[in-house]
Amino acid sequence: MSSLHFLAILSPKPDRVARVEEIAESVSNYVKENEPGVLQYQWFRTGTEEKPKIVVWEQYADQAAVDIHKSSSKLAWLIETEEKESNMQEPIEVLPLEPFAGWAPQS
Repeated sequence: MSSLHFLAILSPKPDRVARVEEIAESVSNYVKENEPGVLQYQWFRTGTEEKPKIVVWEQYADQAAVDIHKSSSKLAWLIETEEKESNMQEPIEVLPLEPFAGWAPQS
C-alpha cells in the first residue's frame, strides 16, 4: 500500500500570520514527537502580504496514521484555538492528493 498525501490550505488574516506560525511550530513539534506514521509534515508560506496563504504538505504511512492524526489532542487544540482566536480569513481546506505522474525519493 502506498502512502497517503494531503494538502491543507490556510488563509490567515494578514495581522494573524505570526500567530498562525506559532501554532504551526507547536503542532509540527507534536506531530514529529508523537505520530510516527506521519512521514512528512511541512508548512509553507505563500500568497501576498494582503492575502497570505499557508500550505501544509502532509504524507502518512497508511490510513491508521491519518486516523491517529485526525483524532489527536493537538489537532483538537488547533481547531479549538482557531474557534477562539479567529485567525483565518476563510475556513481551512484539506485536499486529498492522488499521485499520478512524476517521481519522489524512495525512503
